[in-house]
Amino acid sequence: MADIANLSIIPLMPTCFAPDSKEIAFKTIPSASKFQIKHFIESFYNLQVQKVRTLNVKGKTKNRGGTLVAKPNYKKAYVTLKKPVSFTNDLFPFHPAVNAVDDNSKNKKKMVAN
Repeated sequence: MADIANLSIIPLMPTCFAPDSKEIAFKTIPSASKFQIKHFIESFYNLQVQKVRTLNVKGKTKNRGGTLVAKPNYKKAYVTLKKPVSFTNDLFPFHPAVNAVDDNSKNKKKMVAN
């Protein structure tokens, strides 16, 4: 079995935010097996996995000025959980620079109005 610490798994953004979801999509390296993905998710995210379905995706190729540029191949894993997990619309809640700019612009508008 390959070293799980070197297994790169990236969660993909859900298209719709259902209150309780039992299926999560992950993007991983093409050589990862279903058993490795299941073991990684159970140990790293502490979730109980019911089954794992995988899909090999071929990277797109483009011709840019006579040079062929290719994106890498990857494997997409659809993981079905035993218990549903709830997601919110804001999966990345910490954006200090964006929130600070928004708060400052609101304060300036209030000061100008007064």
